[in-house]
Amino acid sequence: MPVTVAAHDERVEQELRVARRIQRALVGLTEMGLDGWNLASEYEPARAIGGDFFDAFPILDNSRGRRLGLVIADVSGKGISAALLMAFVRPVIRAAIDRTGDPVEALERTNRILVGERRTGLFVTVLCGVLDLQSGELVLANAGHEQPILLAADGSGPIGVGESGPLVGAFGRLDLRPTTVSLALGDRLLLYTDGVTDAASAAGERFGDERLLDVLANAGPGSAEALVRLVADEIAAFSGGAEPADDVAMLVVERM
Repeated sequence: MPVTVAAHDERVEQELRVARRIQRALVGLTEMGLDGWNLASEYEPARAIGGDFFDAFPILDNSRGRRLGLVIADVSGKGISAALLMAFVRPVIRAAIDRTGDPVEALERTNRILVGERRTGLFVTVLCGVLDLQSGELVLANAGHEQPILLAADGSGPIGVGESGPLVGAFGRLDLRPTTVSLALGDRLLLYTDGVTDAASAAGERFGDERLLDVLANAGPGSAEALVRLVADEIAAFSGGAEPADDVAMLVVERM
């Protein structure tokens, strides 16, 4: 018996629902018992599944003390094609950080793999960091991604941190330069994808960088969770129910 259009559509929708559940399980924070540190996140794909992702994980090699790997990334494009490349790139980056403990070298290794294997024409912007949980020193490497924004406990923020280099998968070498920032007690660092600033109102106006900085400047003290919720609520209010322009991902690191 031939499959009807309605039955075919329902099958596709069911598969997308399963894919969405799997992706939600992959893109999420797990309890790691980080004494003195707090992480919070937000993830909302523009379609059923998306290409943005973040990751936070203890680095296996603890010979240099307890360290945390941090990643946020954005695959070009949307939907299934971006989600498939996300599923490929995420474990590659994690393995590279685990092996090297160095965000610059981790992204260089990831880039070599992606340039060698890529057949899709898609690219990835990635912000990668290694955080020393004892000292609060965070080493960052940025491959074409948005600058993380520091909200210092002393009120001297919001401040963009570091500089950006070539995106992953476009060139044979990245030649990134690391940026080191020290997180003090009460400091919060926001990592985000461009779906935050590209959010659009019903009239087509863009949320933009200046509006994001204004929101953060008026955030006041609070937890990582409160900061994520504040930005997400501001985006939702600004969009007014308009269709999402892009995937949205946020990760906030707070030293408590």
